[in-house]
Amino acid sequence: MRQEKPPPPPPGALNGVLALGILCGAVGLQWLASRARSDAVLLGAGVGFSFLLLPLYSLLHEAEHRVFHARPWVNESFGVLLAAFFPGPFSFLRACHLGHHRRNRGDAEMFDLYYPTDNLAWKRAYFYFLYTGGFWLAVPVATVLMLVWPRAVRGQFVQEPSAVAMVEGIPEGFFGRIRLEAAGVVLLHGALVWGLGLSPERYLLLYALFGVNWSAQQYVTHAASPRHVLDGAHNLRAHPLYELLLLRFNWHLAHHQHPRVPWLYLPRYDDPTRERPGYLTAFLRFWRGPQPVESVMAYPPE
Repeated sequence: MRQEKPPPPPPGALNGVLALGILCGAVGLQWLASRARSDAVLLGAGVGFSFLLLPLYSLLHEAEHRVFHARPWVNESFGVLLAAFFPGPFSFLRACHLGHHRRNRGDAEMFDLYYPTDNLAWKRAYFYFLYTGGFWLAVPVATVLMLVWPRAVRGQFVQEPSAVAMVEGIPEGFFGRIRLEAAGVVLLHGALVWGLGLSPERYLLLYALFGVNWSAQQYVTHAASPRHVLDGAHNLRAHPLYELLLLRFNWHLAHHQHPRVPWLYLPRYDDPTRERPGYLTAFLRFWRGPQPVESVMAYPPE
């Protein structure tokens, strides 16, 4: 980590207000979808839901790094609550994400690149599956499997290298807490569907739209970056309103270089040696699919 001085304290009060507002808005959009009498209203609620949950994930991400709030019990409580709406167990998501910081741009997370010896057809199919919704879908599927077939999540039946690396990085002692949180997630969503009178089809539509929206943007901040565990990301230029919606998640190089810095202060930690590509340009370039590994700098750097 490259912090020469202690990072600023988390904006805990602001994060709490944002989190509660987002959660109330999400439930409100689910309520609207449950009562929509036209496809246009239903679709509008779904699209709104898909974008509203983007900052929810950004705040969840802050809690994973313990910079949502300075008080640990508040940080953990909001982390569990925000993760449940994602939906997934907080401990599972945190372990996977912190593992990502250790593996960043290594072979296990080389989604946008391929070696000459790789099966390119499989690599492309897996890429488009992940980023058209599969990346998000893996979380609720894993949540259910944790309860009904935990062995399937612990690696015995997972063969894809990135998934194996992710699961194997979770300490064995975490699985009891993960299963407890998974049960809470299932109960919460069952209560929401029942309490709001939301049909399963409409519930799934809202989360499918969010899953596609979230998945499609998840690796944009990494694709075509150097293959370096700290420098393997971009600080992308985005419209100020969209940057605000993302809670500065587009400042992803700054985050990887300074993971203890809260989202509010990331622009202060820009790397002046690196170009800042435009968000839309990076997004469109990303959808070309996997590129030859020689197209980026080597890992680790010489």
